[in-house]
Amino acid sequence: HERLALAKILVYSISNLKFAPEVSIGKPKQNAPVIELWLDEIRQIATDLEYLKSLKDTSAMIHHADSRNLLQVLEPNSIDAVITSPPYPNEKDYTRTTRLESVLLGFLHTKADLRTLKQGLMRSNSRCVYRSDNDDQWVANHPEIQRIANEIEAKRIELNKTSGFERQYARATKLYFGGMAKHLADLRQALRPNAQLAYVVGDQASYLRVMIRTGELIADLAKSLGYEVTDIELFRTRLATATKEQLREEVVLLKWKGN
Repeated sequence: HERLALAKILVYSISNLKFAPEVSIGKPKQNAPVIELWLDEIRQIATDLEYLKSLKDTSAMIHHADSRNLLQVLEPNSIDAVITSPPYPNEKDYTRTTRLESVLLGFLHTKADLRTLKQGLMRSNSRCVYRSDNDDQWVANHPEIQRIANEIEAKRIELNKTSGFERQYARATKLYFGGMAKHLADLRQALRPNAQLAYVVGDQASYLRVMIRTGELIADLAKSLGYEVTDIELFRTRLATATKEQLREEVVLLKWKGN
């Protein structure tokens, strides 16, 4: 608990890290009240733990696994509901924004640890794409996803964007939706009849300002896999930094009726 409290204040209160929206370095803080802030966090943790004692004990099971390989950990016909917010297809590398606390808390020790971590994540950005990845085969025949990927690649060539990461934008897009398709396909075996699902996802234009309607595409993939799309609800809108457009963040609501 002491180290967890230190990790929180190190990221948000006493370091010179900035999030806008990516992690960056700002001016060093002079004489930050380290001990005082750390003790405040310790007290908050203690308060929360004390409060938890008053609540009814409810059992839970956590699987540390890849959501694209659910059949390794989930029992058949065992799930009634799924509520989740997966990553969106953009350039936000979550392993980078959480690197400091990941090292401090002992989750990462070497570059090999980082690579292993990345390989177990949905391919939502070009920085976690690997040569051996093949999730894109799941959307090889999806015309709209292929059109978007082709548009991104054509835009990259037009703008003469030649960095290694930029060359991966189109492939990362196909790998993302392919990974989501594989997730939804495998999940069917674990769902009970009439299971309800909610996926919070958002539109993106991070790849050279090419619009990606994430919610619509995931709904279409789900429908092709036998799910019923009951609704796509607008959750909120957010302003795109580059284009100043309002991007939709939506809840894709699905139902699995069973085989």
